Amino acid sequence: MEIACDGHDMNENEKLAQEVKAWRGKEGLTAEAAAKVLGIPKRTFEGMEQGRGFPYPVLLRVAMESKAVSHDPIHEKVHGGRQLQQKPRKSV
Repeated sequence: MEIACDGHDMNENEKLAQEVKAWRGKEGLTAEAAAKVLGIPKRTFEGMEQGRGFPYPVLLRVAMESKAVSHDPIHEKVHGGRQLQQKPRKSV
């Protein structure tokens, strides 16, 4: 399915890639930390960002939209109390 966006045709994999990149940027996470939070391999996450898709895009979107993903107690549980590698947040 092609989706028109600002004069471009964008397929579902490209749309998912944009969503994943935007989510990771908003959360201030490295690719490795984002993959851990979502419970997927880093290479799978990097593939999604490069537009190679994901077999369960609806579940991925639910996980990214979930408020629980960005809460510190969840990060601590997933990472055994270690701080996630976060990128510096850009001021808006």
